[in-house]
Amino acid sequence: RTVCSWGCGSLGGARLLMPANGAAAERRTDASGTSSHDVEDLVPDNWLIRLVHGISWLLTVALSALSIAFICYQLWALYVPYCRAKLTGDKTYRFPEYFYRVWGNDAEDLTSEHWGYLGACALVTFISIRYVIPAHPFTSRAAEHYKLD
Repeated sequence: RTVCSWGCGSLGGARLLMPANGAAAERRTDASGTSSHDVEDLVPDNWLIRLVHGISWLLTVALSALSIAFICYQLWALYVPYCRAKLTGDKTYRFPEYFYRVWGNDAEDLTSEHWGYLGACALVTFISIRYVIPAHPFTSRAAEHYKLD
């Protein structure tokens, strides 16, 4: 084993050791003399990591579908009728009963908190559908490590 040639032989009292001579020569380099692969490319995917990734992806799909169903139900049962009543000036409009159980009998309007919940749920669901779900873990292993350089 040899000491680092950049003058980093001491770091906090410990000496940094480099691999044995010849180990660096085993790495491939491209035309610019830099390494053509990352260290992560050399580590095989563990079956446990792939299993956890698959389960978390399936949970993401299920929770995203539930979020869409929840948003649609809330729009149908609460938000659209409320907006329609406000726009038409209907003073007889009452929220669904579950709304009064949670927010009390004196609730008359949807506050920024209610609109914030709807917006946050819609934003997280959009991000999930747009960026997480398309990157599913069930691709072929050869295509998994393909890099666009």
